[in-house]
Amino acid sequence: MKLRTKVASVSAAGMLMLGVAACSNPVANGSGQPDASATPASSITIWHNTADSPALLDLYKNFTQATGIKVNLVDIPSSSFETTTQTKWSTGDKPDVLEYHPTAAAILQFNPSNFVDLSSQAFVGKSGDLYKNVGSYQGKVYAAVTEFPSIFGLYYNKADLQKAGVSAPTNWNQLLDVCKALNSKGITPIYESGSSQWPTQILPAAYAADSNKDNAYGNDLLDNKAKVNDPNGAAVKGLEAYKQLQDAGCFNKDFATGTYEKATDAVYTGTAAMTALHSDALTQFTQSAGSVQKASDALGFTGISANSATAWYGPSPLGSYYVPKTGDSSREAAALKFIQYATGDGYAKLIQEGQTFPVIQGYDDPSGLTSLQKDFKAAYDNGATAGYANNLPGWNNFPAEISKLLNNQESAIQVADNMEASVQQAAKAANLPGW
Repeated sequence: MKLRTKVASVSAAGMLMLGVAACSNPVANGSGQPDASATPASSITIWHNTADSPALLDLYKNFTQATGIKVNLVDIPSSSFETTTQTKWSTGDKPDVLEYHPTAAAILQFNPSNFVDLSSQAFVGKSGDLYKNVGSYQGKVYAAVTEFPSIFGLYYNKADLQKAGVSAPTNWNQLLDVCKALNSKGITPIYESGSSQWPTQILPAAYAADSNKDNAYGNDLLDNKAKVNDPNGAAVKGLEAYKQLQDAGCFNKDFATGTYEKATDAVYTGTAAMTALHSDALTQFTQSAGSVQKASDALGFTGISANSATAWYGPSPLGSYYVPKTGDSSREAAALKFIQYATGDGYAKLIQEGQTFPVIQGYDDPSGLTSLQKDFKAAYDNGATAGYANNLPGWNNFPAEISKLLNNQESAIQVADNMEASVQQAAKAANLPGW
């Protein structure tokens, strides 16, 4: 898995507040697609996240070398990625290529009519079922995804589990049993990052992962066929199960001041046995350990849900690209050239240099990966499901609501009630079907 760090809002699986949809611009030929006969422009502008890896930065350079089309990069600070992008877009300014979250919520945020439909591009048919849940809306693909998704599950310290005489838990009952065994040995079972907030979303969503095969539950929520606050629904059950862990003494005593950075230090050193994070947290674990290999020697990773080792995933905005309709056929043609290069001739080098697993078929896994990195791929291959909230509008206040649950200010059902109200407000504002 490629080593990179995502900002907190990115790390939380792209759970976005739906904004006011922008007005669409017609493309030059009026057909809704770029003019196939247009001569590509000599340069394109790409709005990109400053958290882009060296491999992605090289992709832009390699594209210019291969095609002669110059790339003008506009830096979007990772610390304010969503708000900066939305603000620039709202002024009427548009790039030729937009790097952004490949979720239905993001597509709706900018209005799908503002983007070129990429459904006929070759990479779509070579990506398995990925675009059923990622980069698409109502059967049309708008974002090209080049990066392996963020896999959410449990990191665990191998030595701590061995001391307690237990194996890595792969369902909720096992997790509770492991917590009890670790506590009996004086080892903090799970480090929770209450101060950072965004990691607290992971375990409640993990509980629901095996209830969301093919994103059926997430789609029902998006289509208003299910409610977040259904007492018998997976969202409420996940919140209740999360609170159950706290009540059973599974979390660090200083959970309220716990941080993402302290979590990786604690689990690597063994002062806490487990923490729930995403696969891209390997960058932070590497800083804690001093090297990828040392982190891998000490740690393992597993998916976990209510009844099985099912992990959940969220697509990364890094390396995910849209082609906005600019009304300039030559610029759109050049932008499509970039999409085709990034998912075609330039993809093998991107995978090898970035040490990331391919999401497009026909490419080998990079060599030299550690056992921990292979754990991420195994969790993905073991039936990982999309996060049920990946595409939901109005979800960005969920971490604050979890904080209230942790601090006994709200119950699980109250949190769910508030999130249902937030989703309804955002969905109605966006005129989503079914709302």
